[in-house]
Amino acid sequence: VVSTVQFRSVCTKWKSLFLSDAYWRKRYRMDQDQDQEVKRDAWFFLCTTGQFSCAFDFEMDRWHKIPNPAIPRTSIIAAAGSILCLGNLVADCKILYICNPIKKTLTQLPPTSRVQLIHKATMCLNKDARSYKIVVAGEENSIMSALMNSRVYRLYTEIYDSIAGYWRMAGNPLPHAKFGSDPGVWCNGLFYSITEMPYGVVRFDPENGVWTELDAAMPCYISTPSLAESNGRLIMIGRVVNNLNKATEKILIWELQNMDSDIIAWTELQQMPHCIYSEFMATVKSYSPLVCSAIGDWLCIATHLSPRT
Repeated sequence: VVSTVQFRSVCTKWKSLFLSDAYWRKRYRMDQDQDQEVKRDAWFFLCTTGQFSCAFDFEMDRWHKIPNPAIPRTSIIAAAGSILCLGNLVADCKILYICNPIKKTLTQLPPTSRVQLIHKATMCLNKDARSYKIVVAGEENSIMSALMNSRVYRLYTEIYDSIAGYWRMAGNPLPHAKFGSDPGVWCNGLFYSITEMPYGVVRFDPENGVWTELDAAMPCYISTPSLAESNGRLIMIGRVVNNLNKATEKILIWELQNMDSDIIAWTELQQMPHCIYSEFMATVKSYSPLVCSAIGDWLCIATHLSPRT
């Protein structure tokens, strides 16, 4: 639509061409001949806490402002395709919302069964079935232990299927696998997430409701790692820190090899060029977390404390 409007603005002759019956008849025939939906490049969505979020359109090379849903005490905690999941990660949260900011639709989900304080939330889309799943891992209300004089947290995992329309219980998260700040990523139907230090990777199978820890050694001296999925490949981005003076040296990209076998390992793919690294890290502290997302073969690396990506 935008391109058509731009062409019509060139001159009177072009405007009359795009308004002619011949053009629209030809356009209609072209649409009828297409066997599948026209595919557009995905947008890179940047969440904010104000009234608007931003989405970058790679095809038009521009940012779009998208109004944030007006729901008090909620923020975007997961996304898949053009669908956003809203909730609260800092307070008790049993109610989540599903929002499509393009179509301006908002749906309230039924309350979770046990999880009240969410540690990790993720969402995956099934385009063939036109459905989605939401996985939340977190704790029930803590109870005071008289023996230990401390609170005891019970961890649970729940899955919501949009086709079924209700939550079902799954396996518990690994007790020692405390989730880090990395949002995690879906790859070939499984969810992967990085744990807090010492860094590691856990995997969740939504069909069987089982959490497992990957038996793959993390690269030496890695700092603030982040995961991404690229065309069925599990990618990790992170800093490599000098263990002697704690000075940040470089940003590397790894791929998890042999994902379907018993022997898996991280293999280095590429290092960020020094000139780009110096500019990107100029205003960033050594402890600033990296945030990474992938669109096809493209990786987008950002950090909360720098305007550069």
